[in-house]
Amino acid sequence: MTAAKRMYLNKEDAKLAGVCAGVADYFGWSIKTVRILWVVATVIWPPILITAYVVMAWLLDAKPNMGYGQRRPNETSVPNDPMSPRSRFSQVKTRFDRLESRLRNMESVVTSRGFQMDRELRGSGSL
Repeated sequence: MTAAKRMYLNKEDAKLAGVCAGVADYFGWSIKTVRILWVVATVIWPPILITAYVVMAWLLDAKPNMGYGQRRPNETSVPNDPMSPRSRFSQVKTRFDRLESRLRNMESVVTSRGFQMDRELRGSGSL
């Protein structure tokens, strides 16, 4: 079961309180687009959106600083994937080696004289 996605204030990209930057991060949108939409909507419904901005700035937590060696809040020390990076890399390498072998076999068949001759014979027989 994956952790639920949370909305945070993004203080790093903030102009005022970081609400628009946090909304953009949460939905995966451009910060510029969210700010433009927020301004346009505020012109149309000023009391509602100004109140919503203030309430969100007050209720939302600041985005945690994800520096080297730090974990997200509520993240356990046991990773979800029990495979080590070395074994994962080895598994991927093995898969690519098998795919390369299959590709070489296909190339040898396609570039053989028998394949070319069979192709020419099939092409002339259909006329």
